[in-house]
Amino acid sequence: DSDAIVFKAPNDHLDFATKQCGLRYLGACIRYVSGTNSPPMDVWEFGARDPQNGLGAADSWATIGHQAAKAGDTRYAEAASYVCANLRAAGLRLRDVSNGYHDQLNWALAEKRAPGTWFSNAALQDLYADFHSLASELSSARDHVAMIAAMHVGAPDRIESLSRLEEWIEKPVNQSHATNPMVHALLDALGTKAAPGWLRRMGDLRNEMLHRIPMSANKSVAGLVLEQVQTSLGTVSKIRLAERLSKAPLSKQPQDPLIDLSMFSSSLEVLCRAIWRHAKYPAEPLHFGSNAAAT
Repeated sequence: DSDAIVFKAPNDHLDFATKQCGLRYLGACIRYVSGTNSPPMDVWEFGARDPQNGLGAADSWATIGHQAAKAGDTRYAEAASYVCANLRAAGLRLRDVSNGYHDQLNWALAEKRAPGTWFSNAALQDLYADFHSLASELSSARDHVAMIAAMHVGAPDRIESLSRLEEWIEKPVNQSHATNPMVHALLDALGTKAAPGWLRRMGDLRNEMLHRIPMSANKSVAGLVLEQVQTSLGTVSKIRLAERLSKAPLSKQPQDPLIDLSMFSSSLEVLCRAIWRHAKYPAEPLHFGSNAAAT
């Protein structure tokens, strides 16, 4: 636990973490620093950028917004900028949740917590707050994408969320719009109430956290448990949220919310990348040049 593990190849650590430790790669936080007296800027990236434009989903929608603004399409430009803002904020909140787990793991090891036993501390409140923010930002990004899809099919301006778009599409007079590429992608990820897709499950989890049972009052995530995994390089410790004082094995308890929300985050990134290809404006950065003639 206390010895550093050294890897010879750049991707060996990811292979080790995913295959032997049972972990999942979430992404990377890239820090940009413009000067010694300027604040750093953190940007969350989910992995490889889109091969078509070399950008992530957030930056792709930012460029769409710029192109729309240049064309004078104010409402479209604003909606695209909202998608970008929510995706960027969601990435930062996922960074904060990841950092919170890392801190909790370090504290548990420093305090020599026994593996498999439940414990709690005051810092859990910060972790819960970050989870709430993450779920909220993901859902807001979803709704702003739905608002853009609604523009593409001529829906009324009041259709500003995925739930309203679903209700509007369900009306017989509007059902033909379900074949629109943007709308179809959203409805496919949403699924039905009887067979919910990941996008509906994401909304349900958000509603549970923000409207029904706040995480700080939810017994199923009221504490932490240290786990140990035996690997070819020795014992590796990891940590997860768990039910308070539960006698049920971890395998029988609800899945750690980080697994669900990280998967929703990755899926939304993929969805927003797929949908921008059908946008009214290209997801390409504006290029500026000089028209001055040489003398």
